[in-house]
Amino acid sequence: MKFVNISYIDPILSIGVAIFILLNAYKNLKSILNVFLEKTPEGIEITELKEHLTEIDDVVDVHHIHVWSMDGFSNFATLHIVAKANNKDVKNKVRDELKEHGINHVTIEIEAEDEKCSSENCEVDCSEGANHHHHHHHHH
Repeated sequence: MKFVNISYIDPILSIGVAIFILLNAYKNLKSILNVFLEKTPEGIEITELKEHLTEIDDVVDVHHIHVWSMDGFSNFATLHIVAKANNKDVKNKVRDELKEHGINHVTIEIEAEDEKCSSENCEVDCSEGANHHHHHHHHH
Protein backbone atom coordinates (compact mmCIF):
# COMPACT_ATOMS: atom_id res chain seq x y z
CA MET A 1 0.00 0.00 0.00
CA LYS A 2 1.40 3.37 -1.07
CA PHE A 3 0.75 6.57 0.95
CA VAL A 4 0.06 9.86 -0.83
CA ASN A 5 2.65 12.48 -0.08
CA ILE A 6 0.64 15.42 1.24
CA SER A 7 3.60 17.66 2.00
CA TYR A 8 2.99 19.66 -1.20
CA ILE A 9 -0.78 20.00 -0.52
CA ASP A 10 -0.23 21.55 2.92
CA PRO A 11 1.29 24.88 1.74
CA ILE A 12 -1.36 25.30 -0.97
CA LEU A 13 -4.14 24.67 1.55
CA SER A 14 -2.52 27.11 4.01
CA ILE A 15 -2.30 29.82 1.34
CA GLY A 16 -5.94 29.21 0.37
CA VAL A 17 -7.12 29.50 3.98
CA ALA A 18 -4.98 32.65 4.48
CA ILE A 19 -6.51 34.29 1.38
CA PHE A 20 -10.02 33.39 2.58
CA ILE A 21 -9.32 34.91 6.02
CA LEU A 22 -7.78 38.07 4.51
CA LEU A 23 -10.75 38.64 2.18
CA ASN A 24 -13.22 38.34 5.06
CA ALA A 25 -11.05 40.52 7.31
CA TYR A 26 -10.98 43.20 4.56
CA LYS A 27 -14.80 43.17 4.25
CA ASN A 28 -15.19 43.49 8.03
CA LEU A 29 -12.49 46.16 8.28
CA LYS A 30 -14.23 48.22 5.59
CA SER A 31 -17.56 48.19 7.47
CA ILE A 32 -15.81 48.90 10.80
CA LEU A 33 -13.96 51.87 9.25
CA ASN A 34 -17.27 53.23 7.93
CA VAL A 35 -18.61 53.14 11.50
CA PHE A 36 -15.48 54.87 12.89
CA LEU A 37 -15.59 57.50 10.16
CA GLU A 38 -19.28 58.06 10.94
CA LYS A 39 -20.23 57.64 7.30
CA THR A 40 -23.91 57.66 6.41
CA PRO A 41 -25.02 54.02 6.81
CA GLU A 42 -25.58 51.98 3.65
CA GLY A 43 -29.11 52.13 2.31
CA ILE A 44 -29.82 55.60 3.71
CA GLU A 45 -30.05 58.40 1.18
CA ILE A 46 -30.02 61.92 2.66
CA THR A 47 -31.82 63.36 -0.40
CA GLU A 48 -34.61 60.78 -0.12
CA LEU A 49 -34.93 61.41 3.64
CA LYS A 50 -35.27 65.14 3.03
CA GLU A 51 -37.93 64.59 0.34
CA HIS A 52 -40.00 62.34 2.61
CA LEU A 53 -39.68 64.67 5.61
CA THR A 54 -40.69 67.81 3.68
CA GLU A 55 -43.92 66.03 2.66
CA ILE A 56 -45.04 66.04 6.32
CA ASP A 57 -47.71 68.65 7.14
CA ASP A 58 -46.29 71.83 8.74
CA VAL A 59 -42.69 70.94 7.73
CA VAL A 60 -41.32 73.77 5.57
CA ASP A 61 -37.68 72.71 5.27
CA VAL A 62 -35.19 70.14 6.54
CA HIS A 63 -31.48 70.88 6.78
CA HIS A 64 -28.33 70.14 8.77
CA ILE A 65 -29.05 66.41 8.36
CA HIS A 66 -26.42 64.07 9.77
CA VAL A 67 -26.98 60.30 9.89
CA TRP A 68 -24.45 57.87 11.35
CA SER A 69 -24.04 54.58 13.17
CA MET A 70 -21.86 53.87 16.17
CA ASP A 71 -22.03 50.07 15.96
CA GLY A 72 -23.16 49.26 12.42
CA PHE A 73 -26.66 48.31 13.62
CA SER A 74 -28.29 51.30 15.35
CA ASN A 75 -28.63 54.41 13.22
CA PHE A 76 -28.62 57.91 14.70
CA ALA A 77 -29.68 61.23 13.18
CA THR A 78 -29.57 64.90 14.03
CA LEU A 79 -31.47 67.37 11.90
CA HIS A 80 -33.10 70.77 11.86
CA ILE A 81 -36.76 71.06 10.90
CA VAL A 82 -38.24 74.41 9.87
CA ALA A 83 -41.88 74.06 10.86
CA LYS A 84 -45.04 76.16 10.79
CA ALA A 85 -45.89 74.89 14.26
CA ASN A 86 -43.55 73.82 17.05
CA ASN A 87 -45.55 70.95 18.41
CA LYS A 88 -45.13 67.32 19.44
CA ASP A 89 -47.17 66.22 16.42
CA VAL A 90 -44.51 67.44 13.96
CA LYS A 91 -41.71 65.79 15.98
CA ASN A 92 -43.63 62.49 16.22
CA LYS A 93 -44.32 62.45 12.47
CA VAL A 94 -40.62 63.14 11.76
CA ARG A 95 -39.57 60.35 14.17
CA ASP A 96 -42.07 57.93 12.56
CA GLU A 97 -40.76 58.73 9.07
CA LEU A 98 -37.15 58.25 10.16
CA LYS A 99 -38.05 54.91 11.81
CA GLU A 100 -39.29 53.71 8.41
CA HIS A 101 -35.77 54.41 7.13
CA GLY A 102 -34.16 52.43 9.96
CA ILE A 103 -33.23 55.43 12.12
CA ASN A 104 -34.40 55.03 15.72
CA HIS A 105 -32.28 57.52 17.67
CA VAL A 106 -33.13 61.08 16.61
CA THR A 107 -32.30 64.57 17.83
CA ILE A 108 -34.54 67.20 16.25
CA GLU A 109 -34.17 70.95 16.43
CA ILE A 110 -37.35 72.77 15.46
CA GLU A 111 -36.94 76.25 13.96
CA ALA A 112 -39.57 78.82 13.10
CA GLU A 113 -39.86 80.01 9.48
CA ASP A 114 -38.45 83.45 10.36
CA GLU A 115 -35.65 82.07 12.55
CA LYS A 116 -32.00 82.05 11.47
CA CYS A 117 -30.31 78.66 11.88
CA SER A 118 -28.17 78.66 15.01
CA SER A 119 -25.45 76.40 13.59
CA GLU A 120 -22.26 77.82 12.14
CA ASN A 121 -22.11 77.90 8.33
CA CYS A 122 -25.77 76.98 8.05
CA GLU A 123 -27.49 79.53 5.85
CA VAL A 124 -31.07 78.56 5.15
CA ASP A 125 -33.38 80.27 2.70
CA CYS A 126 -36.91 79.52 3.87
CA SER A 127 -38.63 81.96 1.51
CA GLU A 128 -41.48 80.75 -0.67
CA GLY A 129 -40.36 78.45 -3.42
CA ALA A 130 -36.88 77.97 -2.02
CA ASN A 131 -35.81 74.39 -2.48
CA HIS A 132 -32.62 74.37 -0.46
CA HIS A 133 -30.79 71.12 0.19
CA HIS A 134 -28.26 71.39 2.96
CA HIS A 135 -26.55 68.82 5.11
CA HIS A 136 -23.27 68.63 6.95
CA HIS A 137 -20.85 65.82 7.59
CA HIS A 138 -18.97 66.32 10.82
CA HIS A 139 -15.54 64.80 11.16
CA HIS A 140 -14.18 64.33 14.64
